[in-house]
Amino acid sequence: MDYAGNEVNRLRLMDNAPRWTEPRAATPVTQVRTNAAHYADGRPTARHTYYGALVNEVRNRTMLVSGARFGDGYNLFSVDGFNLASNDWDSARTFPDAPAELGPGNGPAVVDHKASGDIYAFSYYYVLRWSNASNTWTRLHSNTSVYGQYAATAVDTKRNRVFVLGGTGGDRAILDIATNSIVNVTLTGANAASVMGDGNGMVYDPNLDAFLVQKGGAGGTIYRINAQTFAVDTLATQSGASIPSAQNGVWRRFLYVPQLKGVAYIPTYSGN
Repeated sequence: MDYAGNEVNRLRLMDNAPRWTEPRAATPVTQVRTNAAHYADGRPTARHTYYGALVNEVRNRTMLVSGARFGDGYNLFSVDGFNLASNDWDSARTFPDAPAELGPGNGPAVVDHKASGDIYAFSYYYVLRWSNASNTWTRLHSNTSVYGQYAATAVDTKRNRVFVLGGTGGDRAILDIATNSIVNVTLTGANAASVMGDGNGMVYDPNLDAFLVQKGGAGGTIYRINAQTFAVDTLATQSGASIPSAQNGVWRRFLYVPQLKGVAYIPTYSGN
């Protein structure tokens, strides 16, 4: 019962003076339903998104996968797409629900593969994939070593593999997309233990060939993980003291922006 509004807000980072806009207003209150995947107007319910807000560049959509629904807070299995050209949602059930293996809890590790548009989800030792080409879900693995809950993920585009880090299960594993194999890795360095935790933000920076990890605390500490050796150190930053703590975790508010060759971090919605 936290907040029923499902409005869509957008920030164009390529603008000289980025500012928030609202391309799609919220569903009218008279059409709001509790404990449902969609409201009466067919638009998706408000939710805590955790890691499940993704951009599908192939379809030009923002995709919502999983999350805690408005009302009782139960996990969602519905998948929804917001059309970035028309500024509206696709019809309800345009995309099939995720399998039950996505888990009864909120916050599974979810990541998108930019080149293919596919989505990979790691939840309760299962690995699932939504195929962008066929619009279908497939169970890739069961009984793996990867728990997935509250774990950060990023796609290493150089080696075509997904790195899963932290979360409730303390995951440290990679999924090789080409071979569909999972291998646990060992983190080294004085900062190896520091990158663990729930709800962290993580991206892959192809220019550094490294994963960058942002935790929720205040300050400018950025952890860097060598994508080949998995050695962990920190990346030097400037003016980091001005960065506030993130409210309720970082999740997807720490994003790599290829056009800017850098990372945008939005720890608070109303912050400057």
